[in-house]
Amino acid sequence: MNSRRSYRHGNLPAALLAAARQILDENGLQAVGLRETARRVGVSATAAYRHFTSKEDLLASVAAEGFHELAAAMQSASRGANPLSRAGLAYIEFADQNRGLFRLMFGPVLAERTKYPTLQAATAGVEALLLRGVADLDQRPLNDNLAAMAAWGLVHGLSHLIVDGFFPAARAAVQAEEILAKIRLPRPPASEPAR
Repeated sequence: MNSRRSYRHGNLPAALLAAARQILDENGLQAVGLRETARRVGVSATAAYRHFTSKEDLLASVAAEGFHELAAAMQSASRGANPLSRAGLAYIEFADQNRGLFRLMFGPVLAERTKYPTLQAATAGVEALLLRGVADLDQRPLNDNLAAMAAWGLVHGLSHLIVDGFFPAARAAVQAEEILAKIRLPRPPASEPAR
């Protein structure tokens, strides 16, 4: 069957995003391109360019989708006892199950997030969850919030160790849970006494 005829009317941007993610999972970031993505969906490159202006635009949309999924996983996990630890475990599990996507989301290709408002908004959603998780400790913005940065640094570092093969994947969830259970987040500095 000719692949150009395999795509039928529907949501072409969603189909392109799904194909890009499949390529990312199978062959890595360098293999993702608009032409290859269009070919997988069965449309012309011109059709793909109507929805995404460049490879980076396509990748930013894929990463934004990933941040939305990560936020949903963290939100769902944070219900009940120990919400911050549970959200951290969801973060680590997401990274382990979506290695190529995780590398894209936090990699250098999309470092200039301000160029992609949708990606920036999706990233802010994950940051908001982190801040909410430590709100009882410190209510400052993320870049000035030691507790939130410590929590994020811990789960992000563990996630990268797993994704990059330095942390044994077979025991990753159990070991991450043990580590998170032993961590005490820093308390905010005492406020200056009134004079």
